[in-house]
Amino acid sequence: MREPVGRSRRRGSGERKPREERWAELFAVATETFHEKGYEGASLQDIAERLGMLKGSLYYYIHSKEDLLFEVINEVHQQGLANIAELAGRPGDPLQRLRNVIVGHIEHMCRNLTGTTVFLHEMQALPKTRQEEILGGEHAYRSVFLDLISKGKAEGLVRESVDPKLASLSILGSVNWVYRWFSPGGEFTPAQIGEHFADLTLRGLAAPGVELPVVKPVKRARKAH
Repeated sequence: MREPVGRSRRRGSGERKPREERWAELFAVATETFHEKGYEGASLQDIAERLGMLKGSLYYYIHSKEDLLFEVINEVHQQGLANIAELAGRPGDPLQRLRNVIVGHIEHMCRNLTGTTVFLHEMQALPKTRQEEILGGEHAYRSVFLDLISKGKAEGLVRESVDPKLASLSILGSVNWVYRWFSPGGEFTPAQIGEHFADLTLRGLAAPGVELPVVKPVKRARKAH
């Protein structure tokens, strides 16, 4: 997690905890508050009260509520991007690596539902310039999917009729929607969801004759009666 955007890096004589530790607490509480109340519904007063701080003390770390949302969304984005970049860089052909990315991205989102929800729900609350600062001009997330599909097409693994840009938009849109209905402890595990989505995706992309792994049927968890 990067340094906060507050006015000073100095540690006040009356500060009870190191700045980095207090910032981590502020970050966690802000994420939970934005998740529960939404950006518009949350206030700095809400966050300060949950931290046991005076509202004015928050300005030691941030300039505004918008700054705080920016920090939360940027951190969520950077963690997610690092995850799929690592998965995309593993050994294997482009379709194998795309499978890794889809499964790993879904698992990561399901493990980090609070941050994921804030990222996907509240991004529009930021000015366009700050959204672009986070996402990058070419939308770094989408570029990972686009690159793998393009390489798969160049190697004859992906059907000629597939448009890589449209395919990457379709895949990212579908996997990003999982957070809306995934239920921790529900009938599907994150790994099962990821494998099923990856299998459907790759079978839709693969060129004739390309062999794909056989995915085991999903076994739903039994619900308690």
